Amino acid sequence: MKIQKKIFFGICLILLINKPLFSQDIPWEGLYNQAGQLINDGKYEKGVRVARKALKVAERTTDQKNFKVTLSLKVLIHYYMLQGKYKEAEPFVRQALEIAKEDPNMLNNLAMIYTEEGKFSEAEQISQDAIQLAEKNFGENDTRTAESLSTLAGVYRTQGKYSEASSLYERALELWKNEFGETHPNVVFAMGNLGSVYAALGRYDEADRLLKKVWLTHQSTLPPDHPVLALSLREMGKLRIREGSFVSAESFLKQALKIQEKVLGKNHPEVGATTGRLGLLYRLQGNFKEAESFYKRSRKIFEKTYGSDNPYTQDIEKELNVLGEERKEKAKES
Repeated sequence: MKIQKKIFFGICLILLINKPLFSQDIPWEGLYNQAGQLINDGKYEKGVRVARKALKVAERTTDQKNFKVTLSLKVLIHYYMLQGKYKEAEPFVRQALEIAKEDPNMLNNLAMIYTEEGKFSEAEQISQDAIQLAEKNFGENDTRTAESLSTLAGVYRTQGKYSEASSLYERALELWKNEFGETHPNVVFAMGNLGSVYAALGRYDEADRLLKKVWLTHQSTLPPDHPVLALSLREMGKLRIREGSFVSAESFLKQALKIQEKVLGKNHPEVGATTGRLGLLYRLQGNFKEAESFYKRSRKIFEKTYGSDNPYTQDIEKELNVLGEERKEKAKES
């Protein structure tokens, strides 16, 4: 089973904040706005420190306490899941679910955590529950239903069930476009999701159209070292590998890796995903030494983040085994 690393093109956990949701006069409101903006700008460490302060203030307040606590938790969940720290995110998700039992987005978050842990059957069930809850509370054509559809699609995509994923992504994209238009962040993310699935299905022209649009949008709207830009670069690199355009693929992947190492650190799981893709690129080119180096780096990151039994780690292990067999065959020929 081929596991696809998909943190980036998972659903946005909170909407990007273009302007403050609240006035800056009250301490919690100012902290909440600041935390959300910092995290959306890719300044994760500063953002999470402010978000923790916001949560503490919310827990001490008496005015709209549950509302403020839930919003503070959502910012923290957004941070930890962007960082690939799913174990750290899970307690905050469960805390939020205790308060907001009828919020399908919290179920979506839990499904994403289970997906990253390789608990696919649990993730599928929770995602389906979230869809039913969203449709019941908000209707089949609501954007919150689109979020749950996209989450289930991500569960399928991670398992390589691309046909099932594509139909759900298509429906979610249509709902978001109807509500927000072409340039909204959720629409851009949905196009990236769908483009990646089209690439896996061999629908390269459609994938190229969507992924290029995502990349160009991020390039024109985000700072040059933003981690989201790096992830759209990686998707372009993955597509170019599938098309056999190895020089172009290497350029995209190395640009992505440079940004990720700078912003996220050298041991982040997104770095593991990009180095793993570089390993594949070099293996396909017959550059076994470089391939082994990048594969081993990817495996080390995934082992540290998820453990040796996680599907991501096992996937890289399989790639290393294939590399070993190809090396042996090459040695026999020479």
